[in-house]
Amino acid sequence: MRTWDRLLASARKCGPVTAYAQKTRLVIQARVRFAGVVVRSGHLDAGLWLRRRVEHPRLQRVEDYGPLGYGHHFRLERPADIDTELQKLVEEAYRVGTQELTRRNPS
Repeated sequence: MRTWDRLLASARKCGPVTAYAQKTRLVIQARVRFAGVVVRSGHLDAGLWLRRRVEHPRLQRVEDYGPLGYGHHFRLERPADIDTELQKLVEEAYRVGTQELTRRNPS
């Protein structure tokens, strides 16, 4: 769970967050939920809610949430997978979670 700890620490660098376990996932929330993980065998399926579509080497899939933005899913196998670029995406997702970013950006 060191990878989860690193992701949570990345979110906490942005500001106050609440982390909690749901039935099938772990969630990170500011005002609203903006990140979460599903624990898989050997990796985490980590999701970030962003208002725009992005690319990243660890990106596995993107869900279209319509006017709300996109759910980006990343395969994280070790703490080092949370690189500088992914840290910036966590910061952006945090801004979605605080509802600072409220409009979907064009892809």
